[in-house]
Amino acid sequence: MSVINKMLQDLEQRQPSLSTVSGRQKVPQPASGSKTRLLLLTLPVLLVLLGGLWFSQRPQLQAQPVIGADQPAVVTAEPAELAGGQSDQQNKAEAGPATIVAALSAASAGEHSATTHQEEFALAENAVVDVAAVIASEPAAQSMPELPNQPDTSQTQLTAPPQVLVTEQQPALTASAKPKVTVDKQPLSVAAQQHNMQLRANASEAAGDTSAAIVIWQQLVARQPAEAAGYLNLARLWLKQQQVVSASQVLLKARQNGVVSAEINMQLAQLAVRQGQWQQALEFLSDQFELAAEPEYFGFKATVLQQLQQYEAALGWYQRLQQLQPDQGRWSLGAALASEQLGQPLQAHRYYKHAWQYRQALSASSHNFIQQRLKATEP
Repeated sequence: MSVINKMLQDLEQRQPSLSTVSGRQKVPQPASGSKTRLLLLTLPVLLVLLGGLWFSQRPQLQAQPVIGADQPAVVTAEPAELAGGQSDQQNKAEAGPATIVAALSAASAGEHSATTHQEEFALAENAVVDVAAVIASEPAAQSMPELPNQPDTSQTQLTAPPQVLVTEQQPALTASAKPKVTVDKQPLSVAAQQHNMQLRANASEAAGDTSAAIVIWQQLVARQPAEAAGYLNLARLWLKQQQVVSASQVLLKARQNGVVSAEINMQLAQLAVRQGQWQQALEFLSDQFELAAEPEYFGFKATVLQQLQQYEAALGWYQRLQQLQPDQGRWSLGAALASEQLGQPLQAHRYYKHAWQYRQALSASSHNFIQQRLKATEP
């Protein structure tokens, strides 16, 4: 504004003071060269004044939409106003010296207002630029999705204290050779093998498989030909299947193999009795065993002798058995019968009384028989 004031002062000094005439006022015509310089000097001043006037009359600025975020904001005026301003400038340019002088005379009076308008123009221009910058930044902000607040890992890594990893030192594992367990499968003894076979035979018999049990016992007999148990069990299984002949053959084989057993002899005698061969049964019942060890054996022999009407020999065995086992009523009953058959009723009555005293193990039919014979032999 100081340059404009200096230009106005120079202009006032060059031109003579105007004389006013009542009714009319005439301005002397300047030279053509002075007109050209005057127009060049006054044109910027007029443009500044016109701009300030235009901004003062506009109620609010209108910002055109920004084409791109990277392009500078451009504020454009309406075509009609620009056209009006251009026409005014043309009119001012075409105006005569009188009009220009009048405008210059009014310039000093409006210097203060022009300065104010220029400040408002600068503020408005700055506001327009700020608004354009805000508008240009909105699309970019809208296009970018809002991300959650993430911690600044770079700063955290710088400020975080170093982590100290404490690892527990474990003892080193050394691959030690595992002790190899070797089991020496020694063959079982003969007794252990026989025991296992007996268990298998008993299990088969309990399960009802008598044939399998017979096979196992035959194997046992072949392994132990001098043992009486194998023959006895094998004969028992044959009798269970009603095979009397097979049972007798097994027992006879035992005698041939030199097996001495009171039970084998008694079973052979019983098989002979089942077939009605009493004399053969007596042959199987030898006296080679002790009475105290085999009372049943000698009691069966006394019965065979009695059936063979050898009453004296039968009475002798019954008397010995009664002395060995006095609580057994059956030996007294056998002695009473043998005595009665020998014609000794008093001795028979005494044995009947002893049998009645120990009758617990006798049958009911034997009880009735004893009572009858007690009355019959009573003296």
